[in-house]
Amino acid sequence: MKPVSQECYFERLKQGDHFSITFETAGKLPIDFMLNDAQRNPQYSMPHTGEGSYSYTSPAEGRYSYCFKNNAPHEIVVNFNPHGPEEEVFLASHDASPAENEVRKLSHNIEEVRDHFNFMLFRNEVHDHSVSDTQKRMFHWAVLQVLALAGVCGWQIYYVRSLFKIRGVV
Repeated sequence: MKPVSQECYFERLKQGDHFSITFETAGKLPIDFMLNDAQRNPQYSMPHTGEGSYSYTSPAEGRYSYCFKNNAPHEIVVNFNPHGPEEEVFLASHDASPAENEVRKLSHNIEEVRDHFNFMLFRNEVHDHSVSDTQKRMFHWAVLQVLALAGVCGWQIYYVRSLFKIRGVV
């Protein structure tokens, strides 16, 4: 997300449809999350959070929106996974046998685990990049220190020798 901006996404829901979303930002940087109903009235908000999840059952038919707002002066990467009503219909089949219902629940849980695993991979990539940058800076700083130390040693040798030359000892 660009600095000081808001991005909204839309989901068409019928009355009684279930909608859920999970989200996470790179580095757990804070953003604002809002869910609005079809009349753009706020139904739920999570201010200043780096991750979260929310489930909602729509009371009326319409075009619902969920928005992420970045108040920071820098860009923030948001990774999110919405789960719409078509997944919930798959889970709530009434004419299925108990075994089929359990398989559907297991499938849904595997989907959630996969989403969480994708979040973890994303977070790992961000941290690897940060560690790599830190290691590069430390290497350059160490090289600079070695050069400074060698320069100071060389200058001291030159200065001490020049002192002894002035006195005629060397």
